[in-house]
Amino acid sequence: MMRRAALCSIIFGAACLSSAAATAAAETAVVQCNASTLEGCPEGLSCAKKDEHWAQCVNCSVDQFVLDCPYFWDANLTAAAEDVCGQTCLGHRGSQCVSIACDASKNLTCVSSSETWSQCVDCEASAFHEDCGSWSEELLAEAETACSATCHSRIRLL
Repeated sequence: MMRRAALCSIIFGAACLSSAAATAAAETAVVQCNASTLEGCPEGLSCAKKDEHWAQCVNCSVDQFVLDCPYFWDANLTAAAEDVCGQTCLGHRGSQCVSIACDASKNLTCVSSSETWSQCVDCEASAFHEDCGSWSEELLAEAETACSATCHSRIRLL
């Protein structure tokens, strides 16, 4: 639990990953593979080439891909992983949408709170009110505008 909380606070501050994603993050190890031959990954992993100097083993299982792609890969590695895995990396409720798009099939809206942070927000009333209490003031203001909603479940973070 402490390891998950520490990872969450280091990577995302107050806007932490879900429990499942935090657990996956703590267990995800970066394994480099050969950028020239695309070989060297353990069984069950595929080699995705970021550039001529870096290639990394990625887990193409649907569940792990969805957890890893929004947070642990840059744009070039994401594109390579999408190709090798035959999947598209889309943001889910609460994930970043700085370098990837939100999943339109889930009716998510990409809300920007700064030049460096944008987040997929579900504007459906119950989801909005469940999530909005933990957002920063900046994200909250932008999400309320984007969703034409007002947060009634605001909690104060220390």
